[in-house]
Amino acid sequence: MITLPSGVDHKKLLYSIKEMSWEISSLLLSYNKKVRNCLNINKELNIQNHTSGPVTDADLEISELIKNRLQTTYHNADWDFLSEEDCKSSQINKIKSDWVWIIDPLDGTRDFIQNTGEYAMHLALTFKQIPILGIVLIPSKEELWIYIEGIGTWCENKKEIKKDIQRINRKEINQITIFTSKSHVHPKFNNLLEELNPRRVIGMGSVGYKVASILRGEGDLYISYSLKGGSSPKDWDMAAPESLIRGIGGFFTDVKGTNLKFLKTGNFDQEGILIASMNANHKRICKRIDELINKKL
Repeated sequence: MITLPSGVDHKKLLYSIKEMSWEISSLLLSYNKKVRNCLNINKELNIQNHTSGPVTDADLEISELIKNRLQTTYHNADWDFLSEEDCKSSQINKIKSDWVWIIDPLDGTRDFIQNTGEYAMHLALTFKQIPILGIVLIPSKEELWIYIEGIGTWCENKKEIKKDIQRINRKEINQITIFTSKSHVHPKFNNLLEELNPRRVIGMGSVGYKVASILRGEGDLYISYSLKGGSSPKDWDMAAPESLIRGIGGFFTDVKGTNLKFLKTGNFDQEGILIASMNANHKRICKRIDELINKKL
């Protein structure tokens, strides 16, 4: 059974979200096209620098589009909104409902600006801190990744043709490819990666893009490494990707193997060592990473 607020039908909601997602895809690709040969990208995208990273007109436009569309279509639904862009502008409203949409309109803004294709739109509906619906849109791949509680995870293109997804594997650490952040790599993390000695390490953009790359079978593990008190990913970076990989039988946990929880802190931080994989040895890999960290690399 799919749990949704009173008066919300899951089929109609999914149809609305698909329609909106492909509209957002077209919008992002049109921005990319405009800046491809642009002499002044900063001016074209109206790039503003915040402590948590750059913000463009695309971030703001898509954030408002998502909120307005869901509010207009479901004006009686008892849910709140948590958007990254509202937090950056200090416009976040107090969350009162058990139902919360967590929105990252453009995860991987630096990659969007650089036109690498490694960016995504994240959208997750949580109930009592747990995602029950997740969306990751990857315009450059024409991929819409969807998770619905009770149904699972799948990927489709604009024509609703479904794509294959990697299933659980049992690779050892020396056989795996690890995805990491391009822009947030701490020296201690590099030491950890050297000790792990995987087959390959690849720096990549958006969290959603990394998780989708695992689900396509292009890599095996994503590690998010942040230190207490330093820069760390937020709920909007993790909620939708976490739901996707969990919905297909995979894992997205902290280093102790505990599932992620959302909306648990006032600053929405997801601190520490977080690990996503489709590996049946996930807990053993987490334990090995934890042991190496405790060696104070």
